[in-house]
Order: sequence, then structure tokens, then C-alpha cells
Amino acid sequence: MTAEYRQPVEQVLGALASDAQAGLSAGEARERLRRYGANELTAEPPVPSWKRFLAQFQNVLVILLLAATSISAVLWLYERDSALPYDAIAIGAVVLLNAVMGFVQEARAESAVAALQQMSAPHARVVRAGQPQTIPAAELVPGDILVVEEGDSIPADSRIVHSTALQAAEAALTGESLPVAKDSQPIDGEVSLATAATCSTAEQPSRPAARARS
Repeated sequence: MTAEYRQPVEQVLGALASDAQAGLSAGEARERLRRYGANELTAEPPVPSWKRFLAQFQNVLVILLLAATSISAVLWLYERDSALPYDAIAIGAVVLLNAVMGFVQEARAESAVAALQQMSAPHARVVRAGQPQTIPAAELVPGDILVVEEGDSIPADSRIVHSTALQAAEAALTGESLPVAKDSQPIDGEVSLATAATCSTAEQPSRPAARARS
């Protein structure tokens, strides 16, 4: 199948059963979200708590301390020079306390990162049923009409339908230091598509027909 960027705008809109002015209906958008899934990368499954706790004992210094604890306990069993193996207990307590503190700090850091991700969750402006609205970027579906203005991040692979003086900053993806001009004309040949970019200059909003699977 020919890539969307090599096809005329009308052909892309027809293939996606979308309208450049009205976009998708609310019902069709819900159905496509159910069919294609959310517009987001699959997250890695969380590491179980017990594995994260055991990971605290994988440090070389901790392993040496555990070995010292074992040696001290064996010597106490052999010599019985005190009521309890105080040295082994002291070293073991230090190791355990260190593991608990490391586990708690990692848990707090992960919670903070998760909270920041929720606060900075990207949103997208789309046209649905002829009305502009703002939705979470994860709810974009194939055929949505995006409205992108200066300073916006493009939240999905998109085909430009209309633009005015549109440029995209792609330094994070391609290393280009200067913004790259974008227009709605088809591109001949195979090229690599940036999956996201930041609009640097746009006198008027551009309205790409989005293929929302990143």
C-alpha cells in the first residue's frame, strides 16, 4: 500500500473515510478507538515490589556485607564466645536498613515520575462533527482532523491537509538545527517520517488528517 505522504490529500481522506471540514462523528471516533486502540506507546509491565526489593541486594558492597554476616555467624556458631552473634546481627541490620531505605526512595521517585507524567499528558485539538474540541492525545484515531498552531506538538503521524507558513522543529528527531518547512504536497519516493515535531512557525492553523497510531 502506498504511504499516505505519497498520496494526494483527497485520496488519503477518502481512504480514511474522513471529511477535511467536519472530521469524524463522535460515534465513529469511539468505534475507531475501540478498534485500533489508544494512540500511545505500549508501556513496559511494572516490576513487582518483591523484585525491586531484592534488587537492593545486588550491589557489590551489599554482597560483601552479606558475606561478612554469614562468616561472622559461622564463627559464632563454632566459638560460642558470646550469648548472641552481635557482629552478625549488627551487620545484617545495617544491610536490611539500607535495602529498605533504597526501596522506599525508588518507590517515591517512581510515584513522582508517574504524577509528572499525568500532569504533562499531551492533548490535541481536533475537529469532530464540525466542532473544534480538545481531547487527550491518546484518544486520537485514524481519520481525525488535527488543528495545529504555533508552539504545538504534533501528537500523531499526520498528513497535512492545509497549512500556511508551517515549519516544524525536528532537532530532537533528526538533529536539524533549523525548522523544516512543511506543506500539503505529496512527496515522491521513500522517505523517513518523523512521528512527532514541534510547530515553530505557523501563521494559521494547519489541519492534517491524522493517522493516529504512533
